[in-house]
Parts: sequence; C-alpha cells; structure tokens
Amino acid sequence: MIPRLPALLLVFLGLSACGDSRTDRISGPCPHWAITTVSPRHMEAWIETLYVKDSHGSWLHIPQGVVGELPDTVGWSGLHYGGGGPQFLDAGAPMEIYVRWQSLVEPQTYNWRFTVPESMRQMLLKRELGKVWYKPRPEMACRSDITVGVAPGGHAILWVDGQGLASVEITRGQATVEPLGPGQGWGKGYAYPPSEDAKKYVEEHGIPYESW
Repeated sequence: MIPRLPALLLVFLGLSACGDSRTDRISGPCPHWAITTVSPRHMEAWIETLYVKDSHGSWLHIPQGVVGELPDTVGWSGLHYGGGGPQFLDAGAPMEIYVRWQSLVEPQTYNWRFTVPESMRQMLLKRELGKVWYKPRPEMACRSDITVGVAPGGHAILWVDGQGLASVEITRGQATVEPLGPGQGWGKGYAYPPSEDAKKYVEEHGIPYESW
C-alpha cells in the first residue's frame, strides 16, 4: 500500500512544480515565432502566397493578402514596425522562406526564396532584456517576430525584432519576376488597382527604386 502524504506537503509539492514551469516559460528558449509582411508607404502590394519551411521539413502556409505599410516611402526607415502575424507555437525552427507578391504600383509580380541562416534561428530562441515604453522597468523578451519587406523592382528585406527589442536586419535580396504573371496565370490578374493616394504619389514623385 502506498503511504498517503500529508495534505500540506502535497500542496507544497504542487506549488513547487508550478513554480518551475513558470520559471521555464520566463527564462527558457522563446516558445514561438511569428511572421508578417510590409511594404514602403504608397508602394502598395498584395501577397499571393507566403510559405515557411520548418526544421521538421513541413512547408507552413501563412495567409497574408494586403501588405502593411511602413511610415516612409524612401528606404527601409521603419524597421521597428515589425510584429504581428500568426504565431507558430508547435512548428520547428524556420529554415526557408518563400514569398510571391504583386507590386501593384508597377504593376509586376515577383517571387523570392530565402534560406534562413543559423544565426537568425538562434536569435529567435534567445531571450533578451527589452524596454517597453509603457512598462516601468525592462523585462526579458523574445526577438521572435519575423518581417519580410517587399518593394517595387523586386527589392526584398528580412528582419527580426520583438517587444522592446531593436530590429536586426538579416538580409536584403533581389526577387525574380514571376514568369506566369499575377496569380500564376489563374484568375483575373492583379488583386486590385493602386489607391488614389498611391497613384498620386507615383505621378508626383515616381517610384524610388534605388532607395531600397
């Protein structure tokens, strides 16, 4: 017969186990990563497809569509913008990223495939001390938000950041023109025409291809 432990001791052991779990969540490796896409202001784009291959060999499809906009048009000055997008708690580490998008102000369709370096995967796991403006003191945070920036001319950029942590640029790339065009030849063509603001900007200033 298994001896019965005193009730107070059982409560103490239960609290100890919970404490260890909370400590692991605070000090252990970051438990997730997330990914989203953006474009420079007025350089409107539509993501046809975004896939991430993880370390388990699975290609994860990330729904996107309308691309968020950075604060400025010229250059990648809004690298602090990152964050948002679906979080992946059970997926393996990202190994490759594939994105195909419509640059609506040109218009043109591009695709870009990028191999994630080991240094970036380690960055996604590491907890660092970050300072959020609305919190009284710095806290340990995860730089686990991946952002893919896309711009006319097939310019692409990848960076990671996290709450209270500075953005770190990983790489810049030159995408390939999609030979099949928008929707890879299926459907009615481009997702939608550029907005009036975007058209006005391009008419007055042109597209600053060399700034990205």
